[in-house]
Amino acid sequence: MKLYSVSDAYISYLRESFPRVYSNKEDNRIHTRKYLGAVIEINGYNYYIPLSSPKKEHDYIDVDGKKEIRKSSLIVIRIVSNEPKSKELKGTLQIGTMIPVPSSELIEYNIDSEADSNYKNLVWKEMQFIRKNEKLIIKNAKLLYNKKSAGSEEKIVKNCLDFKAVEKRCDSWEGQKR
Repeated sequence: MKLYSVSDAYISYLRESFPRVYSNKEDNRIHTRKYLGAVIEINGYNYYIPLSSPKKEHDYIDVDGKKEIRKSSLIVIRIVSNEPKSKELKGTLQIGTMIPVPSSELIEYNIDSEADSNYKNLVWKEMQFIRKNEKLIIKNAKLLYNKKSAGSEEKIVKNCLDFKAVEKRCDSWEGQKR
């Protein structure tokens, strides 16, 4: 698995109809970074699964007065680094907000060209986790996709993007580009 970003134009296009799609934050980027994500194939589409930074309110729970990392779920896989002395949450893969992306709008991320050594180290650890857990990521993404497509009433599934509707928007983008 490789990491990619998605063109600003395509993200803006999707966000017109689906505001929950992760923004590339064109107007307020720190450095020149866009969101990165892993890409898998589902139903003939390249599905981009965005990476996100850890959020205390979403990724940690209070257990006996101590903050602990939440377990991964069907919609969020937590990227945990098992350092020799402690576990550290590096980021998350947001499967519930994955989007279909035409190949023309995917931009492969080259970690070797990253100038910020701290960010490069973080991305490297995330990549190691993603590669080690590739089968789980694909399994969860396909399971969520199938449940959402079948109209599951599970709360966790209902709150995800409507993948079929986003696919139609993706197809519409492709039609405009011809």
